Amino acid sequence: MFARDEWRVRHIDYENAPFGRDVFAASPYRWWLGLIAGVDHAALGHPLGESLERAALVADPLLLCLVILGTGAFVARRFGAVSAAILSLAMVACFPFAAQFLPGAPDDQGFAGILGIWSILTLVVGLRVLHSGAPAAASRARRWFCAAGVVGGLGLWANVGKEVPILAGLALGALVAAWVSRIYNRGASILQEVGPLWRTWAFSGTVTAFLAYLIEFFPSHMGSWELRAVHPLLGLAWLGAGEGVAQASGWIQGTRSGRSGRNWIVGVLALIAIGGIPLTLWLTHSWGFLAVELPAMHLARLPDVAGAPNLKEWIRRDGFTPIVWATLLPLFILGPAIWLIKRGSTAADDRIALSFALGPIFVAVGFACFEINWWNGVDAALLILVVVIISTLLRSDCSKSGRWAWGLVSIVVIIPGAIQLLPLGSGPKNGLSQVEAFGLIERDLARWLRQHMGNEEAVVLATPNQTTTLYYYGGLKGLGTLDWENREGLGAAVRILSATTPEEAFELINRRGVTHIIIPSWDSYLDVYTQLGLGKMDGSFMDRLHHWTIPPWLRPVSYLLPTIEGFEGATIIVFEVVDDQDDAVAWSRLAQYFIDSGQLDYAAGAGQTLRRFPGDLGALVARAQVEIARGDTETFNRTVATILPRITAGRDRRLPWDRRVSLAIVLAQAQHLDEARSQLQRCVAEVDGSKLRSLSTTSLYHMQVLAKALGLQIQDPELRELSLDLLPADVRNRFNPQNVQ
Repeated sequence: MFARDEWRVRHIDYENAPFGRDVFAASPYRWWLGLIAGVDHAALGHPLGESLERAALVADPLLLCLVILGTGAFVARRFGAVSAAILSLAMVACFPFAAQFLPGAPDDQGFAGILGIWSILTLVVGLRVLHSGAPAAASRARRWFCAAGVVGGLGLWANVGKEVPILAGLALGALVAAWVSRIYNRGASILQEVGPLWRTWAFSGTVTAFLAYLIEFFPSHMGSWELRAVHPLLGLAWLGAGEGVAQASGWIQGTRSGRSGRNWIVGVLALIAIGGIPLTLWLTHSWGFLAVELPAMHLARLPDVAGAPNLKEWIRRDGFTPIVWATLLPLFILGPAIWLIKRGSTAADDRIALSFALGPIFVAVGFACFEINWWNGVDAALLILVVVIISTLLRSDCSKSGRWAWGLVSIVVIIPGAIQLLPLGSGPKNGLSQVEAFGLIERDLARWLRQHMGNEEAVVLATPNQTTTLYYYGGLKGLGTLDWENREGLGAAVRILSATTPEEAFELINRRGVTHIIIPSWDSYLDVYTQLGLGKMDGSFMDRLHHWTIPPWLRPVSYLLPTIEGFEGATIIVFEVVDDQDDAVAWSRLAQYFIDSGQLDYAAGAGQTLRRFPGDLGALVARAQVEIARGDTETFNRTVATILPRITAGRDRRLPWDRRVSLAIVLAQAQHLDEARSQLQRCVAEVDGSKLRSLSTTSLYHMQVLAKALGLQIQDPELRELSLDLLPADVRNRFNPQNVQ
């Protein structure tokens, strides 16, 4: 958004390369991040990129603080100070709700959750006002219902998948409240006609959703039928649902007749409006806002917190762990709520508010059984129920001890969540967690790849997390991420990795402009891609890569991982897509890769294969490298003795530049310094940026050491600087003149 000077981002090119993809993600949360970054930039003078990273650290915690202040003040005014205090405590302690507001992990889930809370809270206030018996109650309640519709429309804008179930829960709550009011308040003068207010709620929500759609997509992106983003069809269905709730609540309460022809016609039109949603989903072959995405299978964005397809699988796999209890215990709040509804002395407006607040909870629990991330929505709905319970207890004639008892229950069910959020015993006491360590490695890989690509465009086939990291830190485009808008890129990654022949894979790779395939040892998502496409690993292109049966257009590139204590076993395999290599060159480079990565057994196997090319000088050089790496000095000397006459005969004229560097290093190791100097002089004379980048870190380092020992250097200052920049910082410092002895 900042780079393009756009206030709406509707297309990006760093996923689904080289075509890019459309963006349907809502803008409000992006604007929130941009606001904080802009303030930091203006006030402290940091570059916008740095300000954005600083904003990412505080965006969600700051949002939670502001919401606690605003919501707490509002609840204190409407429900009392005790309710506000309990709510404020719950918002920072209830698990997993509070885990949506982590520092350094910006996401719109918490933002959507807040709008969900206010969608419920404003209606609860409106219902209490309506049934309070105060003068002009209906007029005042209408304003609250209108405000609730606006908040719900904003919730649809922010996150359709989170807001639609809440709206469904509000509709269910309206019917429950109507039923409860009919049972317990039969004949009471306080019973009011609530139907028109539900129409007001639906109409204001529909208008808000339509305006949000125009703001987000007008004029060039209004033709999409994607229902995972705010859309006029959702508003139309809401309008139909509002009419249905209005008529149904009137029938349940007995405040109006359901037999008029007008009601039947309007009811049919309402059903047609609601039916537009399933019809559109069927015609577009999409689940829309009902689709289950990967984030829906994670309870919270904390390290090592549960991830499972559904609640049943989570409990079956982990049992009733402290995290499970912390998640489920808040449901015990339903007990006091039901008791207060049935209690004869409970005021009518409180009883209606309590019964209405149950609706969103029931719907949220239903979703949470199938998507464990929805326990955040359960907590959001429970927070409002807690507020109403505490307010009801304080207004009722319940004994003082009873009030404290129920208040204590409200606090107790929050405490387990607070314990889960504390860093007690979680993570390493010293050093880095796995997430932190691998994140640092991936950032370093992004820097290293960017340096080795220079100004050339790179497209990586990597795991979803790495693809995002490599773009953000290295500007490298990618294919497969798990964003729901990136179906085409994900499909391309699946087809490449599950290809059954190298030729098929090469055609798909060329079509997408892929330059690198990256396989980390700690993330097996590329295997998941393969199994999605082929149903198995055997016979797939990915299986070939695992077994080092690589085609001649792939070249393994040695990447030196940063040393992190406790993570020495981590590895990353980087394959570069290159022009077809002849077999001798391909096996020579593969042998050197195995040497550089310390896989000497594999290197020995490659050395044996290289014996098939006795007349190739590059193959002889690679064999010599394998022999010296394995400490076989005698065989190494014999191989070098075979190499020398071939050099004298001019057989090195067509040797690739990187293999000539290896030849110079091998000759120096064999103490043939004059011949090594001659070869290295040619390398220095022919060097350019792409040739330097083609060397592995180990070869580049050995070349620098040999050049310094022989008194040679690259003449071009920019190339000389590049040759040092391509080395890791700790290695680069060894070539600082102040550090050279």
